[in-house]
Amino acid sequence: MKLENLHEAVEFGAKMREEFSLQKGETFLNNGSFGAVPNCVQEVQRRFREEIERHPDDWYRRSIYKYWHESQKAVADFMHCDPQDLVCVQNATTGLNTVLKCCPYKPGDILMYTTLTFRPIAYTCQATADLYEGVKTLEMEIKFPISSDDEICEKYEDFFKSNPNTKIAILDAITSPSAVVMPLKRLVTLCHRYGVLALVDGAHAPGVLPINLTELGADAFIGSFHKWMFTPRGCAILYVKREHHAWVHPLVTSWNHGLSLEKKFYIVATDDQTPFITAKYAVEFYQRIGGMDKIISYTSKLASEAHVYILKKLKAEPLQIPQSMESPTMRVIRLPDLSQYPCTLEGSIAFHTDIRYKYNIQCAIEVIQGHLHLRISTQVYNTLEEYKRLADCLLEVIQADKNYKTSSTRSLTDRIY
Repeated sequence: MKLENLHEAVEFGAKMREEFSLQKGETFLNNGSFGAVPNCVQEVQRRFREEIERHPDDWYRRSIYKYWHESQKAVADFMHCDPQDLVCVQNATTGLNTVLKCCPYKPGDILMYTTLTFRPIAYTCQATADLYEGVKTLEMEIKFPISSDDEICEKYEDFFKSNPNTKIAILDAITSPSAVVMPLKRLVTLCHRYGVLALVDGAHAPGVLPINLTELGADAFIGSFHKWMFTPRGCAILYVKREHHAWVHPLVTSWNHGLSLEKKFYIVATDDQTPFITAKYAVEFYQRIGGMDKIISYTSKLASEAHVYILKKLKAEPLQIPQSMESPTMRVIRLPDLSQYPCTLEGSIAFHTDIRYKYNIQCAIEVIQGHLHLRISTQVYNTLEEYKRLADCLLEVIQADKNYKTSSTRSLTDRIY
């Protein structure tokens, strides 16, 4: 399937999987972590890389400027903002590091994040505070169950009232790894009411939520395009409200230091720009196969069906959140505590690694509030049968663990008596 031959009648599911390079025989249910690049978008990137190698000087001194701005405009149009306010960064973590470490602080300022904040970003807040005298971090607790958007907004408002020196609040569009859709617009408005900069971790938002950056009004928004927008890895966006352009600059200082936002972030040293300039074609792919309406209609229906099936099969518990806060492309299920896999980072890694190599299934197993949880992702190449297979395999692991516990107890009893 070539990019120019795509149209909205394309069939999702098993047929669509043929348009990706995913390993044959592998059940891939974790698009939310690293994404998957369509073959036709890979081909576009290959062509750009071949062009680089034919004449590197022509590429970096002449050609790239046009390509970069074409992609910048395509991405900005998709995210509904002025291209001058949007630049590319390698990933969401880089973008968040950029804003946090550039912000002009004064002693007493507070960087605020929550217990649901992606851990590398929480660590970034802590590392940033260490760089500036008198700056500190505070973590706001959000625990499950969550009853409503109102509950979340009330927590933020109570925090801001109690901590009037809050400089920046990390706001999630969709939390990772817990996949909770947060009341983003309300939280941005709340931040501004209390004089707090709203920094949005939108890693999972582009392609999943209908984000209009101009209307959202966040001070800065960072979003990955490699997760749900089909770009090669190494493509994320950094949107900065116009009033903050002067103090936001790349973590690496290069030729365009002190110029406009877009010039500062355009070719920061000699790096690989092909993931970003390919974004124009990834956006085209996304639109040609049906755009957000068709894609999210398919993936959200599949996520709901898979969620219900796995819950019933495992007799498990869902994450306790309202349906309105569920991600359209991800669901989270609490797993029973297993003796073979402790509820730790190491235990979660061991669990999903064993599932990968024993059953050829890639899924995400995460620790949330002290318990192991399964996070499933749904993409246009997935089918319900794949999640049924996952449920069967997980049930086998759980039953084997029960048998292990029983045999261990009997062995101990035999030794005692």
